[in-house]
Formats: sequence, structure tokens, C-alpha cells
Amino acid sequence: MTLYFDLPRTTPITADPSPWRDCRPSPRLAQATVGSGVVAVLLLAAAVWSAIAGDAGAALACGIAVLLLGHLFGLLLNLWVRPHNTGDRMRITRIDDGTPGLTFGYSRRLYYWYSAFLTLLTLAQAALALRTPPLAVGALLSASALYVLLRHAPGRLALTPDGVYHRGIRTEQFVPWQSIREVVPDEQARIPVITLPAAPAASPSATSASATFPSAASPSATFPSATSPSAVSADLSLVALPEGPVPTARVRPSLFRTSDCVTIQIPWLAADPVLVLQTLRWYHANPAHRFELSFQIAVDRARHRTWH
Repeated sequence: MTLYFDLPRTTPITADPSPWRDCRPSPRLAQATVGSGVVAVLLLAAAVWSAIAGDAGAALACGIAVLLLGHLFGLLLNLWVRPHNTGDRMRITRIDDGTPGLTFGYSRRLYYWYSAFLTLLTLAQAALALRTPPLAVGALLSASALYVLLRHAPGRLALTPDGVYHRGIRTEQFVPWQSIREVVPDEQARIPVITLPAAPAASPSATSASATFPSAASPSATFPSATSPSAVSADLSLVALPEGPVPTARVRPSLFRTSDCVTIQIPWLAADPVLVLQTLRWYHANPAHRFELSFQIAVDRARHRTWH
């Protein structure tokens, strides 16, 4: 006896190779990069000259300034020259509630540049605050920014069968697939982003996956007879499986105002942002395939761009 099942139909998506083609970096970014680089070179020359002249204090001060401005230059250069990463870095990991999902990590390189610059800035201002007390305010502000940066580190974006989990720089949130209206490439303050506008969760009956199995009373099931062998056909759209609990949105408490809309900044992603966008769009448009997101099959599909 042979069983024939109708495979879930898929909704193809348009693979736009450059959805952020109209997004241009701010000219101030280039100016700040060049300016910090020039000042760092001048301070380095001053440090060398002070060391040759035997002024150890001036050489040390210039050296610390070079270290600080050098990290600022590296950060700005990274944002200017490499506004986004390439490659297909992804894996299956568990989110906060233990559910496995397809995970795109955040860039460790960008974490280094930001955290190293803020750390050096905080230490420099704290040391100078001993002689200049007002600088203690600046040290407190930069330390606060460092805390916010590292509070949720390392950041990641995970796609699970139930929804999208985002552990960003400022917020940590989970949004069910039923609440996501669309997946949009966007721009905020000249920074390319992926936004997931969220709506109130739909009713369970409208969003639950369904599958069917033949029954004796079902007209779509044909059983073999003694004189005429035939196949048993199953229609996967007639009998629904029991419905499980409907996932709900959740947000970790934060000092910042949290929106229902998930916003992923492209420079922070360690993978190709176009690949992340296409993966989000495909699983948003194909609910029947979301079970794959807990298994290696989702990694293989995204890696080979199998959007059909």
C-alpha cells in the first residue's frame, strides 16, 4: 500500500539583491572618520617627539590620547567602509524560554570597537576627574552607555516556529508570527534597518497550522479492494490537528521605551542582511514551513537560498 500526501504549498518571495540601495551614509561620518584619523596621527607624532625630548608626562598623555582616538577612528572607519557584514553565519540555538530557533548573531567586531572606545573614554575621564571634578559627569555618562551596550551582549536575532526573538542593544523582545504584519527594509537616521511592524495577535483559529489524515468516512480516502489495488490519498487540508497554546509577545523590562515593532539595525548583524531579510520574509509568508526553524533544515535552506 502506498500513501500519497500533498506537500505544503509555498509562497515564493522576491529576492531583491540590494533593498537598501537608496540608503547613503551621512557625510558627517566620513568627516568624523578622517578628522579623528588626522588628529590621532598628529598626537602620535607629538608623543614620539615628547619621548625624544625626555618629557615622559607629555609622551604618556599623548599616548593615551592616541589610543583613545585610534579606537574612535577604528569604530568610525568600520561603520563607514563596512556598513554591513557578508556571509551566512547562522546556527540553531535556544532562546530565553528554551525553544530552539534559527539564530543570526551580532557582530563581535562592532562590539569590540564600541566597548573598547567607551571603556577607554570612561577611564580617561575618571582619571582626569581627580583634578577636574566636572569630568566625573562625562565618565558617568560614558560608563552608562557602556552598561547599556553590554547589558544584552551578545545580541542576536532568532527565528522560532512560534515567532521572532530579538536580543538587541537596548531591548529584548519576542513577537509571535501572528502579530507581524510585514517585513520591511527601512532606514532610521541614515542607518539601514529591518523593521517588523507588529499588530495585535490574531485568533488561534486563523493562524494555527493544519494537517489531515484520512478516515473511513472521508470521501477523499480510497482503500484498496481485493480485486483492484489502489492508493490511499490523504488531503492535508480537511482535518485540523489539535491547537496548541497561542504564543504571546513578551518584552524584558528596560529603561527605554519599548515599541511593539521589532527593529534590527543592519550594521550590527554578523551575517549578510539581505539573507536575514529574505529568511524573515520567506518564513513569514510560509507558515507551514516554520517547524523547520528548530532544525538544521532551516540553516540549509537559508544558506542555499531555497526560497521555493
